[in-house]
Amino acid sequence: MIFAIWLRMNLKESPVFEKVNDAETVAPAAAQDTSLGAMFKSKSFWLATGLRFGQAGNSGLIQTFLAGYLVQTLLFDKAIPTDALMISSILGFLTIPLLGWLSDKVGRRLPYILLNISAIILAYPMLSIIVDKSYAPGVIMLSIIVIHNFAVLGLFALENITMAEMFGSRNRFTRMAISKEAGGLVAVGFGPVLAGIFCNMTGSWWPIVAMLVAYSLIGLVSALLMPEVRDRDLSEAEDAAEAPHKEAVAYGALSSRR
Repeated sequence: MIFAIWLRMNLKESPVFEKVNDAETVAPAAAQDTSLGAMFKSKSFWLATGLRFGQAGNSGLIQTFLAGYLVQTLLFDKAIPTDALMISSILGFLTIPLLGWLSDKVGRRLPYILLNISAIILAYPMLSIIVDKSYAPGVIMLSIIVIHNFAVLGLFALENITMAEMFGSRNRFTRMAISKEAGGLVAVGFGPVLAGIFCNMTGSWWPIVAMLVAYSLIGLVSALLMPEVRDRDLSEAEDAAEAPHKEAVAYGALSSRR
């Protein structure tokens, strides 16, 4: 925390933010509705919230609920989920920047779509292995690592840069912060509780699979509906989904110059 405070105190504002502030000091920008009501009407806000909701929901299920479920309900050795998540997080130091680099090459939408589809496909086979004590601990840990990287860390790698690019320069900080925190609060706060209730009601691990699929579907739909935001001009005042034609023209022009 001390390092984070020091870093933020010595970190300059982004050039885009300073440019917008300087421009408004010289000549105030055209009137723009920055109220909460306008935010809730913004398509970009709800798409960003959906992307965050899917990733955070999967994170709460796998990193919080599933680890406890294996130990407390299925009586697994607590080292199995703990070590698996630790190893997976260490691997994230490679997979997260790799996916970020890849999204700079192919765009944000395609990796989001592929990761969410992969999480949906892998949910049942990975969970069926994870909850089965007949498998060797190494196999169970590998299954946790695979679903964790696809359903959580992979999406996290894309989340922050994509959400920042989805909002215009006038509202970027506020709308990104609210969509990120609101989506995470609801998904992580209520997801494990609901999973516990459903698992107790059914006496089965199937609700975990169903919720993983549901969260991934929310992320998938949001990714399918969002505009491509890679290489978007961050000085644009409008949110990305509110100016699709302009962004498409700019992106096409940039691609042709390449």
